This record gives sequence, structure tokens and C-alpha cells, in this order.
Amino acid sequence: MAKHNTNITYTKAIGILLMVLCHAVTDSCRLIDSFVSMFHMPLFFFVSGYCFKEKYVQEPFRFVWQRIKGIWWPYIKWSLLFLALHNVFFDLNIYNGEYGYNGGVSSLYTYDDFLSRIESILVRMNGHEQLLGGYWFMKALLYGSIIGFVIIFVSARIKTFNRLTVSLSGGVVVLIVCLWLNHEHRSLTILHITPQLLLASIFFLIGYWFKYKNVKTFNKTKIILSIILIAIGSVAWKMGMGAITYENSRMLPYIVTGTIGTWMLYSLPWDRIKGKFAYVLQFIGNNTLTILTWHFLSFKFVSLLIIFIYGLPIERLAEFPVITEYSVKGWWLAYILFAMLATCGIAYCNRWIKSPWLKL
Repeated sequence: MAKHNTNITYTKAIGILLMVLCHAVTDSCRLIDSFVSMFHMPLFFFVSGYCFKEKYVQEPFRFVWQRIKGIWWPYIKWSLLFLALHNVFFDLNIYNGEYGYNGGVSSLYTYDDFLSRIESILVRMNGHEQLLGGYWFMKALLYGSIIGFVIIFVSARIKTFNRLTVSLSGGVVVLIVCLWLNHEHRSLTILHITPQLLLASIFFLIGYWFKYKNVKTFNKTKIILSIILIAIGSVAWKMGMGAITYENSRMLPYIVTGTIGTWMLYSLPWDRIKGKFAYVLQFIGNNTLTILTWHFLSFKFVSLLIIFIYGLPIERLAEFPVITEYSVKGWWLAYILFAMLATCGIAYCNRWIKSPWLKL
């Protein structure tokens, strides 16, 4: 059991490193981005389902509370903090109307803007700041895990049929609804459920099924074949989970490659990792939320260095997530290294923080 937990930690570490890599290279290396996008976000939903504890079937409210405390609350507190700093970031050119995602952030927030954003953050888990761009994952993980849990909970209560059969049937229903919403380009507005959230629940359930059936890890041949399949998929049915809706023709093969890519990483010979490298990987794997929260802001320090060295206008600090023109010239490596050092430093210091507001 300890080995499995360690393997999961290593797998999460590689997943978060790949996320930072994708954000650092952006358009400078589309091949890497396309390949990694086929599995690096499904990985986290899969792992969440794989780590599901059976005791929660008897304690459903405890499961929901753990999800709220572990996902909703961090989303709320850090989204509100970054929102409070919006105008400060604007004055510092971290945001401006010339550069940034989708044309940049065009203005300072007014009192009404703040109220609107606060309402969106608290009620819909939307409206977080650009520097928390990866926080779409938090909502997807919360909703996806709860939807998956409901199916697992119901399957455990129905004694007439095999538990796995019932949960598989529930997963098929979720997939059909997801495909329908995609086709109609809509969402279940009352519950704010989008195809993205349903896809997250599917990967959560797949992770649960793998653990429930004690699926064996891949051997070397299957690992190589997995890499080849993912490479083919990154061209033939390229897709990522960051979008709200998807092309139905790509959905099923993407689920396959997302699952295979995750299990391929899990199956790597992690038992050979020893010493300080093992410690570093475990530390990264245990602090993925900290890295998700702070890596975009960490990128800004490297962008500031580039601006200083090459004499660029300070407005380019707002380019998001990196200054692509220089990332393609090799600065992507500096972005990754600094972001990992900075975020892991924050996580290390977090050990001595006692305040529940500040603790990640």
C-alpha cells in the first residue's frame, strides 16, 4: 500500500511539472504542449478517484465536507486575495490593457466590479483572476469528484446488481449527458455543470475503477506503446481539458489516451528513485496546490529579468503567461526552474504557518 501511495505522489509530481512546462513553453513548442495536454490534467482527476477511501460510502457528508475544506475553501481564499490585489497588480503592469490573455486586463476594477467578482467566486467558482488561470481545475475537481462519488455511493447501495456494473452504468450515463451537452453547446445552468465538469467526473470514476479492480501496472512494452499512442493522439485527436466544451469526435479517444497516459506514468519504475531526488519528487507531489496557485505570479519575475536584460518596455510584463518571443529562445527553462524553486520555497515555509487563512 505504501508503494502505491508513493507511486501516486510521484505521478502527481510529474503531472504538475508537466503543467508548468506547458505554461512556460506556450506556443514556442506546440509538439510538447500537444503531447502533454493529452493526459496531464486527466491525471489529477484519475488520481483523485484512485485515492478514494471506501469509508466515505458510509460517511457521505464527511466526504462532501472534505471536498469543501480541501478544494472549495482554498479556491475561495486565494481567489479573493488575488482579487483584492487586482488594482495593485494593474499599477505594477502585471496586468494592463495591451498585453495578457485575450488582449489583457483593460482597466482598474471599480467597487461594482469587485462585488460582481466576489459573487461569482463565492457562488459559481468563476471569475478568478488571470494569475490564477489554472484554478478552473479546482471547480472541475470539486464537481467531478462529487458527481463521481454520488455514482459510487448509489452503486454501493444497490445490492441487486454487481457494484462495478452499476457504477459503470452511471459512468456511461454521465458520458452520454456530456456528449449531449457538447453537441448542443450548452450546460446544465441550474447546477452550473458544464461538459468539462462531467469529463472530470469520468476520469475520477476511471481512477476509482482501476483501484477497485486492482489493475496491474504496465510493463516496459506497454509503456512504450502508450507513448506511441499518445503521440498519435496529439496529432489525430488533439484536445485539452482547459476548454469548457469539446468536439464529440475527439472525446472518446481523448478519454482513452488520458487514462493510458496517467497509468503509463504510474507504471514507471519509481522504486528505483532514491535519495534526495526521491525526496524532491515527493515534496513536489505533496504540494501541487501551492505550485498551481503561485507559478503564474512566479513567472513574472523571470519576465522582469528579460525586460531588464533586453531593454523591453515595462508593459510587456503583463504578457501572459510568459514573454513568448523569449521563451522560444530558451528562456522557458528559466521560467520553469524559477517557478518550481519559488513555489516549493513557499510550500516549505508553509510548514510553519499556523493561520488557516494563510495555510495552503
